[in-house]
Amino acid sequence: MAEYPQRIDVENYDFDLYKPAATFYVAQSLYEVVDRNRDFFRPWLGWVDYVQSPEDEFEVVKSVARLDMNKYLLFERMRLRGMVGVVRDDKSNQTMEIGYWLDKAANGRGMMTVATDRVQDLCFEIGGANRVEIRCATENKASRAIPERLNFHLDGVLRGAEVLPNGVVHDIAVYSKLRQEWKKER
Repeated sequence: MAEYPQRIDVENYDFDLYKPAATFYVAQSLYEVVDRNRDFFRPWLGWVDYVQSPEDEFEVVKSVARLDMNKYLLFERMRLRGMVGVVRDDKSNQTMEIGYWLDKAANGRGMMTVATDRVQDLCFEIGGANRVEIRCATENKASRAIPERLNFHLDGVLRGAEVLPNGVVHDIAVYSKLRQEWKKER
């Protein structure tokens, strides 16, 4: 089976996608984006308050590299803006889940929709997925807009499925696209 590329081509767009290198510099850059967006991310991302230093982020970056997780950093004009990639790979059921986050300053310009579209292509083409999922809190309209724009099917809502460290409970919308649906679009 082919390997995931180090860089995803997004020609005609003003951003780039790269697999993160396991360096402290990358961790420092990630930490700065997370720290700057902490209040913006906190309602939706339970891990935000566990990353309290560049050293914490470095442990995450090393883990992603060690496990060869297929995650990509999104750079706009050489400035780190977010991350997108596979957050779950259920090989026995040929199902992959895509997750993402984006700097508040970069929201609303379609970058994450294009990036997620490219990652879903990799899930089907290289990962061998029969099904790709995206899960997000029902109240997170910006995150839900991405699978909706990409013609994912809303399978349903998992009630009370996510409890954040601050005690907030979210219902989770589960979107999916099957290989046969993806092929028809291409």
